Amino acid sequence: MLTSDDGANLRLYGLLRRFALPMWAIDRFIDNRLRGVLLRQLIRREKPDILHAMEFQHGAYLVIHGFDKLAIRPYFIATNWGSDIYWFQRFPRHRKKIERVLALANAYSAECQRDHELAKQHGFVGLHLPVVPNAGGFSDQHLKQAALFPRPSTRKVIAIKGYTGFVGRADIALRAIELAADHLNGFEIEIFSSDMKSRRISRGVSKRTGLKFTTYRRHELSHVEMLELFARSRVYIGISESDAISTSMLEAMSCGAFPIQTDTSCADEWISSEESISIVSLADVDILSTAISIAALNDIKVDQAAISNRHILKSRCSSSIISDKARRYYFDS
Repeated sequence: MLTSDDGANLRLYGLLRRFALPMWAIDRFIDNRLRGVLLRQLIRREKPDILHAMEFQHGAYLVIHGFDKLAIRPYFIATNWGSDIYWFQRFPRHRKKIERVLALANAYSAECQRDHELAKQHGFVGLHLPVVPNAGGFSDQHLKQAALFPRPSTRKVIAIKGYTGFVGRADIALRAIELAADHLNGFEIEIFSSDMKSRRISRGVSKRTGLKFTTYRRHELSHVEMLELFARSRVYIGISESDAISTSMLEAMSCGAFPIQTDTSCADEWISSEESISIVSLADVDILSTAISIAALNDIKVDQAAISNRHILKSRCSSSIISDKARRYYFDS
């Protein structure tokens, strides 16, 4: 919450900190009214200049009831995360709430131009803020260090985003790995954020192909360990039914791994050429398998892609550039 002081006054309120989970459970049955009332009381007490909802389904939806009966409302910024509109717009109940949020919002931010266009389609007429990654950017130091990592062509690891719940489709990635197995001799497959289903499938693929798999449960790896995984990976595979930029993809790119990403994301907004990334359809596992094989065999392709992708990230994902843009969200509003 940003007050009218010269700087930002950031606090996590005690009631929400202690009882967030039970209040969320109750609100599932009463349409976010409980936390909406608490938000309204908080606004009346603190009188913020700006209210910023980070994510729609668990954040911005609260504003629908939170703004009820308020004579004076703060300036409202709604930030769209990966699936907030792209995925949930297909459900009538969610679509109605999305449109109510956008009608209340003064400003809107998203990671993709795609999601700005979707906001317009759902009635948003306010200020469109600059497109930047929600997770922030990369320091100049990280990008300089990444340039010194071993060339992707020397690496023998394929990293897979491993969950199958919600919109994740690691099961499709693993089917494609099995189809490409003849081209993956000597490779190790490392699956992060794995769930029970992806671990079960990987065991079966390992038995049938002889490929070696290492799996990590969700949150098992620290952020530093995730970057280390990407730094030893030749290929990164992210397969899902919905995504925005995909923070994992950007981190993998920053470490030199060749990205393979489904067209349900905004990956197409981040390519300098078709040689720097493979964008595949969720429905065609054969094309995905071919993309994996090419990335595993073509040394020149993955090495040149690493150079090209680092240039993209340096120009668009510098943390200093992004922090300046994000700061203007508040002070230019």
